[in-house]
Amino acid sequence: MFKSFRALFYLALLIVPSFQIFAQAPNADSLTVEKALSFYRLSNPVFSPDGKKLAFVVGQPATLEKPAANHIWLLDLRDSTTRQYTNSAKSESNPKWSPQGKTLAFLSARGGENQIYLLDDEGGEAAPLTSSKTGVRNFEWAPDGKTIAYIEEDSITSADKKRKDDKFDETVVSKSDKASVLFSIDIATKTAHKHPQKNWQISNLKWMPAGDAMILEVQELPGKEIPELRLVKFNFHDSSYVYIPSPKNPAWGDIEIAPDGKLFSFVGPRVDGPSPHDVFMQSFSGTEASNITSKSLNLPVRSIKFISDNLLTGIVQNGFHSSLYKISITGKTNDFGIKQNVYAYDVRADNTVVFTSGTSSKLQELWLYASGHAAVQLTHFNKAFDKIPLVAPELISYKSFDGTMIESLLFKPTKSKQTGSLPLVVFIHGGPTGAFADNYNAWTQLFLQKGYAVMMPNIRGSTGYGFKFLESNRYDWGGGDFKDIMYGIDYMIANKNIDSSKLSIVGWSYGGYMSEWAITQTNRFKAAMSGAGLFNLASEFGTEGGASYDNWCLGSPYENLDVFTKHSAMNFIKNAHTPTLIIQGEDDDVDPIGQSQELYRGLRYYNVPAELVLYPREHHGFVELKHNMDYITRMIDWVEKYCPVTK
Repeated sequence: MFKSFRALFYLALLIVPSFQIFAQAPNADSLTVEKALSFYRLSNPVFSPDGKKLAFVVGQPATLEKPAANHIWLLDLRDSTTRQYTNSAKSESNPKWSPQGKTLAFLSARGGENQIYLLDDEGGEAAPLTSSKTGVRNFEWAPDGKTIAYIEEDSITSADKKRKDDKFDETVVSKSDKASVLFSIDIATKTAHKHPQKNWQISNLKWMPAGDAMILEVQELPGKEIPELRLVKFNFHDSSYVYIPSPKNPAWGDIEIAPDGKLFSFVGPRVDGPSPHDVFMQSFSGTEASNITSKSLNLPVRSIKFISDNLLTGIVQNGFHSSLYKISITGKTNDFGIKQNVYAYDVRADNTVVFTSGTSSKLQELWLYASGHAAVQLTHFNKAFDKIPLVAPELISYKSFDGTMIESLLFKPTKSKQTGSLPLVVFIHGGPTGAFADNYNAWTQLFLQKGYAVMMPNIRGSTGYGFKFLESNRYDWGGGDFKDIMYGIDYMIANKNIDSSKLSIVGWSYGGYMSEWAITQTNRFKAAMSGAGLFNLASEFGTEGGASYDNWCLGSPYENLDVFTKHSAMNFIKNAHTPTLIIQGEDDDVDPIGQSQELYRGLRYYNVPAELVLYPREHHGFVELKHNMDYITRMIDWVEKYCPVTK
């Protein structure tokens, strides 16, 4: 630790990064689609053990010539220098300091498969530590810094490989999942030891503080239709293991072990799903976990970390904002005191926090906070966007049909192309257990530049408003949640100068579903875009990669087909008249291509203007820059064609 924290903090006030690599500089009054997507993403900030340095991951934006890539950067708090730490042709991720702080380990596929690389904190060439045939999935330093444990997927046998090479390459779905293999490798000798393999898929691993055992999060194979995660304590001295009492649902994880090794914590759902919400505490004595935040903090918590035997930190979502909290092992909670959004963070022993933060009109950067001082910005990767007058939103609260209060962000263009009321584009987020955040959104700023107002509501089912609100559209997709949207639109028309004759709706995933639902329930929208949506809920359930989430939301179509039919836009497609653009990745297994094809065929059957655009190699979230540029351009052009700004 530094001898003088105060001296360190005031040094941080003077930090000016030594790099000059920024995203492509936009014109002061112009934001093209390419420029709107050309921003840096910062993540994974981690203090070195002595607290003098920071490692963090910088997501470099794609260009028309090069794909996006992640690289590790280093910030030295002693002299305020910032430098790129890794720079391969491939990406690097998951930086983790050795316990002594002299070496940084990270993952990279620069040689083919993902391997662990080691790099001295003073720099030099990174050297591969592992030679995994199937690629390292995750790793952890042992407490003494002499060993790293890691997991990889089991490789196929020589007989299976020969069969596959001979084109006998069929897939038996129930047997296609490969088990994980646990290794430990000696840092000095690079000798890897393969531990006795079980029929498990291991999703996470944590060392016990004594260094003699690990806690593993596993799923036994063959996997069940509704996955079951289990906790296992694996002892290294004899390879024995014992199961630890675990929640009976698939929506929990991210275990953290207290420094004294007596307790561990994890995040999980209030009851049975569908996503983590509360913090649970459990001892290693065989007792069940207890929910410690359900009464003291009815808000979702993530990214928990122990900072002492009795205290954790965690990011708490409260509506559109995210704050860092202290959480005692008994469940008492206190805001850390950082008066801005916290998206990723690390905490030093003296409670100094490094974190990423941004807003709708200020792109994310790295910040440093110490108690009693205002947070200090450490990096300026997105400085080029300071030249663009990005629009900040107004936070609106309104009553829905049943009196439930709904929050929405409302953005208005600074320079409207018409003098009267404004055309409105309504964005619907994915999930439904997702939420819009006070964060930069390229779609929003591009529509604003065209003269549209943008509404982004967190309708019932969203996270950040308590567990009851989260589950309030369960078995009711297109019911209360759709009414929340329409009541919000009417509120904006009555109070915020919105043109009732110029409404459009766009969304992705569940947001795409809601766009599809909207055009079958009302003709008020002049244009719509559905990205990777859900048109036929029963067929989607049967063809998606995993149905446990939809099972929580709607049940099973084999037992509740009437629910799936009642809430499918397909059942009402004959009512649709709104021109609709459909965007779909061909390799999407979350909301498969058939959903968009069914929607397209239904719209064409009833002679509704429609366009289906398919993108090869893309999954549920698009990766390739040209594809992202193309679909966003198409979306804006579609709205401008059928719901133009000017009369």
